[in-house]
Amino acid sequence: MGKWGLHSGYLKAQNIQCGNVDITLDGSGDGTTSVTFPHAMKTVPTVIMTVQESDTTGTCSATSVTTAGFTAKIDGSSITSDDATIGWIAMDYEA
Repeated sequence: MGKWGLHSGYLKAQNIQCGNVDITLDGSGDGTTSVTFPHAMKTVPTVIMTVQESDTTGTCSATSVTTAGFTAKIDGSSITSDDATIGWIAMDYEA
């Protein structure tokens, strides 16, 4: 953690955190779970998520993003009765 930036780039991230989370899916391929950041962010971060399974039909999104965490959501997964693993990266930055 700590401030850093790119010399001639645009990113001025203060904090980057990442991880994986398993979302239990209902019978229609939808599900949500809460994610708590290991360390609180200084500002509300940008969260990028991707499905870590062979499922390419589900849409994942981060909702209710705060400095403490977010809700990971997947809709329309072809996996309908198991868990889907979502990889996430969160970064807060200076404007």
